[in-house]
Amino acid sequence: KKTKIKKNDIFSKLNIISVCRFEDQKNVAEFIQIAEKLKEYNFILIGDGSGWNDAKEYIFRRGLTNIFLLGTKKNVFYYLKKSDVYLSTSLYEGLPLSIIEAMSIGLPVIASNVTGNCDAVIHGKTGYLYKLGDVNMAVIYLKKLLNSNKLREKLGENSYKIQKTNFSLETMIQNYKDLYEKLKN
Repeated sequence: KKTKIKKNDIFSKLNIISVCRFEDQKNVAEFIQIAEKLKEYNFILIGDGSGWNDAKEYIFRRGLTNIFLLGTKKNVFYYLKKSDVYLSTSLYEGLPLSIIEAMSIGLPVIASNVTGNCDAVIHGKTGYLYKLGDVNMAVIYLKKLLNSNKLREKLGENSYKIQKTNFSLETMIQNYKDLYEKLKN
């Protein structure tokens, strides 16, 4: 059962957000471990899946009050726009659509340095890539971003520009057309 959370509670601090399925690939446990080290910030998880109850139980047992499990939301962009940083702890990705969505509204991204994430995030320009499993490195990058409005804004602006340049619908369609033409010859 999902509990009712007041939006004032969620938006009372700086927010780190992730949108994902609660499945092994998304590595939600690492997201929670990072949040546990940064209790001065709020961590928002949007999504559902087979691991949702396990995550909820772990958070409850540890008494973590800075993690909000919101379940599935139709208005994901509302929460993205109210957040300060996007965090992906995935074990691997194809094309990480949730990261691209976060970039489309100008969020800087902290992501595990794995296939897919490293294709979307430019380290030091649109956010930071951390070594998968290195929770302390992720924490360092998050603190760096969360302690500097100027850096967050700069990387967020870069995210927006890179998303529009590399991942807009028009760009993706043109890339597919170019690929088909190349394969045709």
